[in-house]
Amino acid sequence: MAKNPKSSASAPETMPCPEMAALAAAFLDGQQITMTQCGLCGTEIAGVNGRYSCGVCGWTNPWWEGTSTLPSAEDDVQT
Repeated sequence: MAKNPKSSASAPETMPCPEMAALAAAFLDGQQITMTQCGLCGTEIAGVNGRYSCGVCGWTNPWWEGTSTLPSAEDDVQT
């Protein structure tokens, strides 16, 4: 079996600009990984800021049950 030349090649590493890195760090500081049991099948699941989606049965908790305020439409626009 011949080797695929693309599989052994690695993508070049790129460094984000300092401004983008600072924005990413500020965003990540506000995130908290939380754990709970699925409300439908009982599987232990992880979420971000109290918002969950079960990969086993598809259950999701309502958006308002999260532990933080979601961004407004204006705040959620990427530039």
